Amino acid sequence: MIQNKIKTIIKETITKYRLIDRGDAVVVGISGGPDSVCLFDVLSNLAEELDLTLYPVHINHGFRPGAAEEDQAYAEKFCSDRGFPCKSHKIDCSAMAKELGMTSEEAGRKARYDTFRERCRELADGGIPHEKIKIAVAHNANDQAETIIFRILRGTGTDGLAGIEYKRMEGDFAVVRPLLDVWRRDIEEYCADKNLNPARDHTNEEALYARNKIRLELLPYLEKEYNSNIMAGLVRLGEIAAADKSYLWQSAEESMEKIRMGGSEKEVILNREEMAKLHDAVRHRIIMKAFREIGLIGDVTAERLAAADKIIMKKQGPKTVEFPRGHKITVAKGKVHIGRC
Repeated sequence: MIQNKIKTIIKETITKYRLIDRGDAVVVGISGGPDSVCLFDVLSNLAEELDLTLYPVHINHGFRPGAAEEDQAYAEKFCSDRGFPCKSHKIDCSAMAKELGMTSEEAGRKARYDTFRERCRELADGGIPHEKIKIAVAHNANDQAETIIFRILRGTGTDGLAGIEYKRMEGDFAVVRPLLDVWRRDIEEYCADKNLNPARDHTNEEALYARNKIRLELLPYLEKEYNSNIMAGLVRLGEIAAADKSYLWQSAEESMEKIRMGGSEKEVILNREEMAKLHDAVRHRIIMKAFREIGLIGDVTAERLAAADKIIMKKQGPKTVEFPRGHKITVAKGKVHIGRC
């Protein structure tokens, strides 16, 4: 029976990746579409068993006037029928995109996670410990496969092949994805079997954006012409890459502590000679980790890392490589200074 199947998969995913603990407060993103409706329905059924309190949040992005209001009304009723009042937020994401110079997709994502964090802070201000507050979103196995091939097409590094993480930090709060091992076809069957009648966003069926083109055109073509199991293969690739990624980052963290020579809020200082001995994969992750510690997240390209390698491997100095937003690496007197102005 599909209901038991999906409930079992979600419980196993929660346990395997330690996504949610007993007694947690879970902020659940609910758009009203099949994925979020399925996730919320299962979590509401598990709430008593796992001693969970659910705090559903709906964001009306303002992209589809009329239909967006219908989605909001559906989400609010769906949640209240299960005993969990939904907090809705209407945000003009088109205006946000224009103001911030980003795509509408990026603005929508920013609006969602800004709102989720805001709700989490409200709960924390009310006395719930940060570690007991989780943000649950409804990415599924199809999303995982689509994300991996999207990143391949953009020229990702090996970390990007790991795809969507089951759990990651969004500021002070953990974002979890209990639905990530469930295929979209099973989600659709679950919603039909329970007569949930989720909302439908017609733009998802239009090949207007890169991700939609991948889902609607590229992957079906690859399934038909090259590999009927391409989706499962991509997910398996993600699992293998995620294991390698975890090991390499753990190695980088351990090595970094051994070669650290000091620093401050603006700078990390490392031993040049010991750093030069490390494998490229570990050394590059140490550089990225050091930059993250001082506030540079992303924008560390392969070209900049290769330039950093050259000055780290040479004993002559001092040498400097510039990184984005005023950050730099300087090698001098046997030390690697990773910092910002």
